[in-house]
Amino acid sequence: MRGIVVIDQPVEDRVVGWHVNVGEGLESTMAGAWVLPADDDRIARLLVGRILVTTAKAASRFGAGADVSALAFAIVAETSALDAAFSAHVASLPSSKRSLVSPRWPRIPTQPTAEAAGDPLASKALTLARWVAKLLAAWDRIEKERLTRPFLVPRGGELARPLPPGWGSSGAMGIAA
Repeated sequence: MRGIVVIDQPVEDRVVGWHVNVGEGLESTMAGAWVLPADDDRIARLLVGRILVTTAKAASRFGAGADVSALAFAIVAETSALDAAFSAHVASLPSSKRSLVSPRWPRIPTQPTAEAAGDPLASKALTLARWVAKLLAAWDRIEKERLTRPFLVPRGGELARPLPPGWGSSGAMGIAA
């Protein structure tokens, strides 16, 4: 399973991380949090093979990371494309068979909601991690809706896609093992 890690370095001597899992059937996408000394050797291992999402303070050390706003808008774009494909399919049917129920797409949060963590140093990372988790939950619902409609399956394949097309696939991967 591929995952996402949100990284913040709110103060010089501490690094905060929240793991967010990606995949179908997860009970929770929020998978773990940590606050470690900035020089802790475990940090590199916690990033391996994951898509990085960094705060502005962490970007100077870990790189710019993947853009969560881009994730939100990739989901919006794919939902719009799926909705257009649904409309085109309905329009192609004889008028006597145009009674298909429209897909119920979830609301896509395009902005984060501020969160307060138990440790105030972790609040910014928690805010981003929860936003990512909400987006992934919406994406999972979209994919389930897509797969229940045979005429939408060609749009993305026969299996649920863990992430929307094009997001998280360029340059934002964690450090190699």
